[in-house]
Amino acid sequence: MPQDDPAAKPSAGRMYDYYLGGTHNFEVDRQAAEQVIKLMPFIPSFARLQRWALQNVAVELTQKRGYDVVIDFASGLPTNDHIHHRAPASTTVIYSDFDPSIVEYTREILAADSPNAHFFQGDASKPEELLNNPDVVKILNGRRKAAFVLWGVSIFMSDEDLKHALQYLYDWAAPGSCLAFNAQGSDGDKDSDAISGTIEMYKRMGVTLYSRSLDHYKELLKPWTLDEPGFTALYEWDGVESVGLTAEDLAAFKPMGGNYSGYLTK
Repeated sequence: MPQDDPAAKPSAGRMYDYYLGGTHNFEVDRQAAEQVIKLMPFIPSFARLQRWALQNVAVELTQKRGYDVVIDFASGLPTNDHIHHRAPASTTVIYSDFDPSIVEYTREILAADSPNAHFFQGDASKPEELLNNPDVVKILNGRRKAAFVLWGVSIFMSDEDLKHALQYLYDWAAPGSCLAFNAQGSDGDKDSDAISGTIEMYKRMGVTLYSRSLDHYKELLKPWTLDEPGFTALYEWDGVESVGLTAEDLAAFKPMGGNYSGYLTK
């Protein structure tokens, strides 16, 4: 099988789609996802929690804070519960993902009635490539007061790459810009079989997972300023009961870390 065939090896983005019950994935993704589920049976519930929170972020950034430009990195597949479905129709939403197969599938998902939602191939660790893309520059038309979203991707980024991305976004953005950030995997129990097994499995897929403390994340996020009330565990967000998590789900999540998230501003 050709190495550039998207079905040749699992994709974290397509595995995530499978966890959510989506259909834009291959057998190789499903097999890998099922192996993760064996280690962490609550992963589908966790994925629903992540996606619910992203909808919450979309409402907060656009309807409450009033941003009319949202730039989302490592977007995955923007299915019918993604940012542009929760933002006002006038909002410019720019999605990006490193996986070319995700970009291809997205052309099928983004309907003609979403003219302000755009998708580009781009690496979250190199935001300059997306923001300097001539098509993106044309879409933004000089607008730099924006809301950035880094959600469900930080665990895949090294300290060096994450610090570079965060600093570049800060320098590029106009004052008053905002960053919705998910400190994925923060303060998890690294000695747990679920975490160590998952890290090893992704390693076999050629993907490194970076587990950090929340305090370390805070250092990497400087000079962005964390809004009150600070970072909050996703399972403690207002309205999270609507996701339908069970007591067993919550008990299983906690050793994995709070998956703390929050808003930062320039």
